Amino acid sequence: MNFSNISPTRLIIKQLSFPMIVICITLSWKSPVFAISKGGCFGAAAAELFVPGLGYAITRQWDKAAVFGVSRYYSAYRYNEAVSSEYYQDDYDEIYDSTDADNSASGKSETRVTLTKETWEAQYFANLNQNLLFITWGDLYQFSCQDNTETYSLMLSPFRFDHFYAKWQFWLPVVVALSNWAVFDEHSQVEYYLERGLTRDDLNRDSFSEYYMVGVGEEMFFRGVVQHYFFESFRDSWDFSPGASRHLAVVGASIVFAAAHSGAGFTASPGTAFLFGLYEGYVYQPSLEEFDLITAIAVHAWWDIIVSYTILNHAEFKESQADIRVPILQVGFRF
Repeated sequence: MNFSNISPTRLIIKQLSFPMIVICITLSWKSPVFAISKGGCFGAAAAELFVPGLGYAITRQWDKAAVFGVSRYYSAYRYNEAVSSEYYQDDYDEIYDSTDADNSASGKSETRVTLTKETWEAQYFANLNQNLLFITWGDLYQFSCQDNTETYSLMLSPFRFDHFYAKWQFWLPVVVALSNWAVFDEHSQVEYYLERGLTRDDLNRDSFSEYYMVGVGEEMFFRGVVQHYFFESFRDSWDFSPGASRHLAVVGASIVFAAAHSGAGFTASPGTAFLFGLYEGYVYQPSLEEFDLITAIAVHAWWDIIVSYTILNHAEFKESQADIRVPILQVGFRF
């Protein structure tokens, strides 16, 4: 299928499964925000889905309409440019070839990754676009569509060490991820075959910003919107006790989080995502009256960053010799 003329709306719909779209719209429609604003905030959230920046324009948050709207249009444009190429790979089986330890010659879990530059670009900008939308929805929900600057602060959460430096909830998964770095070679073997001018430096450059944004976007949505909505609904609409509502909200949001993960490639499987969601749920709401989105974002972002660089650091690379244009200046954080 050729996506050269795909719109930002179709890009998002392609990224999210139909059930996820239904969940997102349902959460917006039935949320306390909708009741308070009589549809205004729901309308803004829906507008952002179909026209990037429009929801912020409706709520007169002109700076965010420009920043997020332009960023999402740019990422959609770059995505379109990549998938329109004849070299774009749209079949995961063409990209990832895995063999479990019991059936491999090395006795390790083996993964062979064959990537073109166009495919890497498409994945990078699709993830960026999706997580910018998640950030937007999280912002509109949490602040009832009111103008604020807190969203920019939340986007810096992985660097807010002043907030979480003394919290074991942050350091425990970081230590686990780093320990996996030390033993990765003992049970896994990864080979990258990079084609069409894609290089190891490209992957090293882009992975930080990609997984940084995944941590921010997914936590602002799945914890800041989905889990918070479940908690208030169980407590206020279903008359569960606050304690029971907290636990049910964590489980409910974890189920939604798991449903959004397929396990394709190096992404988390639904089961792993569910367990990670449980942990993040209690990081986000450590007590009945406390919500700590900053630490939840930091945990997710640094977990993904460490895991991605663990794979890249231990992998073997073979690069093609295709001619490519080399920019005069290349920065490490593309967005």
